[in-house]
Amino acid sequence: MASLFDKAIDRQQYPTMKWDSGQIENLFGNPDALPFWVADMDFEAPPAIVEALTARAEHGIYGYEYRPDNFMSVIVSWYHNRHNWQIDPTHIEQCPSVLNAITVLIDQNSDAGDGVIIQPPVFFEFGMVIKANGRKRVKNPLKLVDGKYEIDFDDLEAKCADPKNKILILCNPHNPVGRVWTKAELKRVARICEAHNVMVLADEIHADIIYGAHQFTPFLTVSDKGASCLSPAKTFNIAGMVDALVVIPDTDIREQYHDFAHRFQINKTNVFTSAAVEAGYSHSGQWVDDLLVYLQANIDFIRSYLADNIPQVKLIEPEGTYLVWLDFNGLGLGVKELMQFLTQEADIAVNAGHWFGREGAGFARMNIACPRITIENALSQLRDAINKT
Repeated sequence: MASLFDKAIDRQQYPTMKWDSGQIENLFGNPDALPFWVADMDFEAPPAIVEALTARAEHGIYGYEYRPDNFMSVIVSWYHNRHNWQIDPTHIEQCPSVLNAITVLIDQNSDAGDGVIIQPPVFFEFGMVIKANGRKRVKNPLKLVDGKYEIDFDDLEAKCADPKNKILILCNPHNPVGRVWTKAELKRVARICEAHNVMVLADEIHADIIYGAHQFTPFLTVSDKGASCLSPAKTFNIAGMVDALVVIPDTDIREQYHDFAHRFQINKTNVFTSAAVEAGYSHSGQWVDDLLVYLQANIDFIRSYLADNIPQVKLIEPEGTYLVWLDFNGLGLGVKELMQFLTQEADIAVNAGHWFGREGAGFARMNIACPRITIENALSQLRDAINKT
């Protein structure tokens, strides 16, 4: 039976970063490569959101508005119902994006030259933000043990013990390796960071994309020290139009952030954002549930296809996110040779593993939030390219 997520949609009729042949050629040297690199979905947003946006557009007037009274309440209800997290709405601040919030909080809670700890292989823009703010990137590399990534807690303790290291950026769930950190792991992170006065900035944008028996644990449910950055962008595939949220329990840190947001006017609303957020969090829960079923089936297909056709390539089993981490080390190619092979021979555009730190060399990140036929075509191309060598 066909799924609504099987629907093929031509995204090239608008200037879409992921599918633009010019963008793909500039980054990958092959404008015809199938794109799996940008972290958005090739699925239509939930019907409730499309309907709400259509109704809002048809009104014809898009003047100044304030956030509706239920804006915060629908967000609070969503996180309570799906993740058993009772967010105090007075702890929520607005921000244009998760990276924007992380940038501001780094600037306000550390000084130039201070260290910011990251856990590579990890989302590459963390490093860019740290460098742009004049801070020092400090690595606490994850360990790959029997096909599963783990936090190196001894190394984390050592890095946090250095008084120059003031902040840890925690990716939960982790992009790109797909770990959904357990409550026990997060409690251990919290104990270490609190003992050494290291502030935790939790990027939890992928919180709703969780598979099987795994359960997302919000960092602020195990510690009230730090901040959590949230957004409906990944959940409902509305990254091009919505803001983000940052939850800050500490009054002084929150007021400092609030004052900055007002001073630089980064907390304004958008009429379409308000419509999308309300429709998403109030009326799109079943759509998210159906999405997770489809994504899990995509993962199952990839796992099976690789085992049967390309055993040299291994799937690092994802616990969350719609990004899969693939191990290409079995091909015996160097970093440059691997990307040349994937983009020029297999004609697929995936994120090179070394973009996420040297710890990612030999790996690649693939976005699986697309119709299964797109994944089938990509893996078929990869199989044929490998068989030619």
